Amino acid sequence: MPTLSLGDGGGVGTLNGIATYLSEGGKATTVLSASVIGLITSPFIAIIDIVNAITQFATSPFEGAGESISSLFDGLLTGPADLILAGSEISEAAIRSVFGETIAGILALPLTVALALASLYLLATFLNEEETGNLFPGLPFDVPYIGADEEPVDDM
Repeated sequence: MPTLSLGDGGGVGTLNGIATYLSEGGKATTVLSASVIGLITSPFIAIIDIVNAITQFATSPFEGAGESISSLFDGLLTGPADLILAGSEISEAAIRSVFGETIAGILALPLTVALALASLYLLATFLNEEETGNLFPGLPFDVPYIGADEEPVDDM
C-alpha cells in the first residue's frame, strides 16, 4: 500500500507527492478526503501559527535577555575561577618540582593559603595606595610626556 507524502508542504512538493501516490496505485478518494480535511483545518492552523508568532515576538526579548544575563554571569564567575584553577595547577607543579612528592603533599595547603593571602595583601596594598605614578603601579612620581596625566583625586 503506497503512502501519501506531501513533501515539505509547498505547492510543488504537494503535487509531486499526490502524483507519486496515485501512480503507485493509491486511491483518489484518499487524496480527496485529505484535501477536504486540509481545507477545513488550514484556517485553524493559520490562527495557531499567528498566535505562536505573536507569543514568540512578545517573549523573544525576555529569552534573549535571560541568555545574555546567563552569559554575563558565566563570564564574570567562571572566567576568574578558571584563571584561579590554572594558577593553582601551575603552583602545584612548581611545589612538586621544588619539594618533591611527599613534602609537597604535606605543604600544599599551607603554601596555597599563604600564596592566596599574599596575593590579597598585594592587591589591598595597591588599592590603598594614595599616590601612584602614571607609568607603573606603585611608582610614587609621574613620568613626564608618558602615561596619562590626571587631576589629583580626594580619596578621603
